[in-house]
Amino acid sequence: EFTMTDGIISSLERYISTSDTVSMNMFQIDAAINSGNSGGPVFNSKGEVIGVATAKYSLSGVEGLAFALPIDDVVDIANDLSQYGYVKGRAYMGIYYYDVDAQYAYYYSVPTGVYVESTVEGGCAEKAGIKHGDIITAINGVKVVSGAQLKAEIAKFSAGDTTSLTIYREGETLEVRVTFDEYVPERVATRTSVD
Repeated sequence: EFTMTDGIISSLERYISTSDTVSMNMFQIDAAINSGNSGGPVFNSKGEVIGVATAKYSLSGVEGLAFALPIDDVVDIANDLSQYGYVKGRAYMGIYYYDVDAQYAYYYSVPTGVYVESTVEGGCAEKAGIKHGDIITAINGVKVVSGAQLKAEIAKFSAGDTTSLTIYREGETLEVRVTFDEYVPERVATRTSVD
């Protein structure tokens, strides 16, 4: 209990995926983060809270890679959760997909990427012309080889932002423009529609 460590901020604007569905902007610190102090405040030398200790990189032979949410983001998230029950403004594309890994790509002579199984009816992906069988290979010029990577890139945008997607469709490479919808959790959307 009541453990304090010290360290330096070694990098800003690291987009870290803490699960398959969430990628967040964090800053990197070399202070130790353990199960006892994650969620704790990160202070600067003036005693001001500048972030919340959130995650560490766990891999054999790697130490000292810890991540914290910037305090401005924490305040925005807390305000949205309090007022709306979810974080507003998150970009959402509305596709169901699976990964096209190197083995699958080789066997079927297609590029690696994200295979679109279907789109959400009326969603921005459908409106952009994305359809079943498309393989998304890049977003905003950044190559993507997995759904997790695609989600991490989408997390860099806000609802209402427009970007380009590179799509492989039936032997052709296409560029499409998509304007992201806002992600609204199903629980909140259902509750709102009933109220």
